[in-house]
Amino acid sequence: MNIKGPSVDRERINSIVQNRLLFVSSELKQVFPAVLRQEHVLWATICEPEYLMLVFLTNEDKIRIDNSRSKRINPYLGLVTTGKEGAAFRIEKSKYMTISSCRVENSYALSLGPDSTILLIDHQQSIKTKDMGPISYTISLAYILSYGEEINDTTLYDYLDGLIAFSENIWRNPGARK
Repeated sequence: MNIKGPSVDRERINSIVQNRLLFVSSELKQVFPAVLRQEHVLWATICEPEYLMLVFLTNEDKIRIDNSRSKRINPYLGLVTTGKEGAAFRIEKSKYMTISSCRVENSYALSLGPDSTILLIDHQQSIKTKDMGPISYTISLAYILSYGEEINDTTLYDYLDGLIAFSENIWRNPGARK
């Protein structure tokens, strides 16, 4: 599934996902998050002028995203701002930032600056909107890369591959981050 934004090589992203997360040993897959152990792994690439988000979906997530797209609504309202709005986390020129098991209400979760790579795991977002009322969703797993001087159309794929490799290391060695 693809959501608006600048042109990216989706086949290259698909290849990275398959090689790093799908076509792996069953032993490795056992330490992956549940969203990656589904029979049919679903994901979406969300391309914005400032960032790329690769998000893994449950069947319920896919239905919610399809519904948002049909209404021309951002399926992740309140998650990322690249403007001056306040947010729970300000991330700029940070590599391998890991945000896990957070809940953000009535605020943007991420104020995103350039040249960052973010691993988002089990994130819950709730926001009250004027037009649509309260909106809540959970992101089981997402990789977010913001464009800048270092991360651009050419280097994006290497940074994505590195971020996914980083997440695999976390799942293989959960005690190593403590």
